[in-house]
Amino acid sequence: MRYMLTTFAIALGLLLVAGDGGMAQTGTPAPMSKRALRHQDKLECTAQAKQQNIAERNLAEFVRKCMADRQAVRRKQNADERRTKRGMAIEEGAAILEVRNRERREQLEKEAAKRADCNKQANDQKLRVAQRRSFIKKCDAQ
Repeated sequence: MRYMLTTFAIALGLLLVAGDGGMAQTGTPAPMSKRALRHQDKLECTAQAKQQNIAERNLAEFVRKCMADRQAVRRKQNADERRTKRGMAIEEGAAILEVRNRERREQLEKEAAKRADCNKQANDQKLRVAQRRSFIKKCDAQ
């Protein structure tokens, strides 16, 4: 009995550890640091220079230009993503404001209709000014 419980605990522990490892591999990768991106760009540009048989004296200039081009493309992609996200946020905010404004307008229309009804009742009763004010306040509060 004691060994069976220990075996079960070990198996459960191994399952949890193995399950976490599998989960970590299937998740989205963490964004690379600027240094890692520059290193990756340098390696790829150097490999591209070898494929194009760039002369040794022109290698540094080619790699520098290639890296600058790759960084420019990356910046443009990031700017486009930010612009898209900002645009979506603005559209969502506008939709929320539109709903709030419509609800507020409906509420104000109801209050105006109620106030008009209270004024009509006060006119029908031919109340004086002081009595009219208190009547309208009580009528609005209902």
